[in-house]
Amino acid sequence: MAQYLVGIDAGTTGCKTCVFDVEGTVVASDYREYPSYYPKPGWVEQLSEDLVPPLFDSCKAAVERSGVDPADIVALAISSQGSIIGLLDEHGETIRPWVGWQDLRGEPYIEEIKKLIPQDRFYEITGDPLGAIFSISKLAWLKDNEPENWAKTKMFSTEQDYLLRKWGADEYWTDLSSASREGMLDTNNFVWSEEIHELMGIPLEMRAKISTEPGQVVARLSKEIAERSGLAEGTLLCVGAHDQNCSTFGAGAVSGGDTVMVIGTFGSCFVVMDEPNRDPNAKLVVKPNHGLDNWTIEAFSVTSASAFRWYRDTFADLEVAAAKGLQEDPYDLITRAIAGVPPGADGITYLPFLQGASGARLNPNARGTFVGMSLGTSKAAMARAVLEGISFEMKDILLAQAAAGIEIGAIRLTGGAAKSPMWCQLLADIFQRPIELLQTSETGCLGAALYAGVGAGVYANCNEAAERAVKVSQRFDPDPSVAEDYEEAFNRFVRVYEALEGDVF
Repeated sequence: MAQYLVGIDAGTTGCKTCVFDVEGTVVASDYREYPSYYPKPGWVEQLSEDLVPPLFDSCKAAVERSGVDPADIVALAISSQGSIIGLLDEHGETIRPWVGWQDLRGEPYIEEIKKLIPQDRFYEITGDPLGAIFSISKLAWLKDNEPENWAKTKMFSTEQDYLLRKWGADEYWTDLSSASREGMLDTNNFVWSEEIHELMGIPLEMRAKISTEPGQVVARLSKEIAERSGLAEGTLLCVGAHDQNCSTFGAGAVSGGDTVMVIGTFGSCFVVMDEPNRDPNAKLVVKPNHGLDNWTIEAFSVTSASAFRWYRDTFADLEVAAAKGLQEDPYDLITRAIAGVPPGADGITYLPFLQGASGARLNPNARGTFVGMSLGTSKAAMARAVLEGISFEMKDILLAQAAAGIEIGAIRLTGGAAKSPMWCQLLADIFQRPIELLQTSETGCLGAALYAGVGAGVYANCNEAAERAVKVSQRFDPDPSVAEDYEEAFNRFVRVYEALEGDVF
């Protein structure tokens, strides 16, 4: 009897469900968008009523589209957002909107946290540079500014444990990677840090249990959940992981030195390490590689390909309209035009810091910027500058990793950028390193499905799952002839940032 697995990627801007066979081939998929809200500058919030129903609808549509007998689907798991905060009441419902991972309201509280715990001590415990993206600073804001909501809170939830409960888990379970994004995990020992929770005044019993077992089974789907999701009653519900760990697992990052770059709503570059070594410059995040008994070292971009989506939504109305008529993706129309612009975007520099700089810069006050336009500047050059700017931020991350002694060879790419051959070649040329693509670009869904497969016993362990289901399908080698042009453009990118960093940002 054929066996199948379901992975659901509950992303920032939407959710996707994929049905896979055990060799990692996508049988069918479905995608649903949902909104974020921006009540004040720098704030990002979401509502449970927007986030939860699309997961069921997407799953049901993907299962129906697959033509697979639901009884042959063994298990499912969810790839969830990290660093988003749910304050839950005694009924497990959110007291206020979710505070998103891109939200910057906690930035003023970073200095207050440093008064409670020295930054080097915080980094040694958590592996997290103390920045605005991690939940701890936003929790400090909530405690200070919403005391009534804080007093009502019975569970400080990660999205992973919340969604598992909505799918039928009897208890609150989260995974190591989601817990690490709180900035409150003892990363070396795979447990919540009692020291940091005491400083924040959060009892450990108000936290989800942390699963260290890959794909731990937490429920069998009830008849009601089965009907909503299109799956069979009794299907195994397994603990997934933070979306970035699902993406890296789905890209095969299981052994020391494996490197995966994610360029999607969130951007990052992960390198697997056998020991939880810290960055001497304390810029890079060290977190558990969930289910594998090793760690990753990374830095990330808060906006990444979201900056390209912003460009599309703000400047590309004609391309969006034309794409509907042509039944094409508007991004394809934009990148075709970009291909006609030389490296360096005709002298235009774009800083993609629409929600602050992270990665190698760690500046929540930075903002998106175009520099270098003239009367002769074309729209295509502006679009190319956006892609180059996003890519230059990722190069910044690679340089920070090199400064920490991390050696990187070929890079496996996943996320929206992997769907664009033009962007893949641009990255290879900017980094002067090979870019490898995978059999499926839906690595977030695949990673979740593989966790479910390990938990259900389809695979003996994560290494076997990656060996069977993750396959390199294409490789982009760098063009040495454009290396100098891109190096000049990158140096201009750095100079623009540094010129604005002091007086403007």
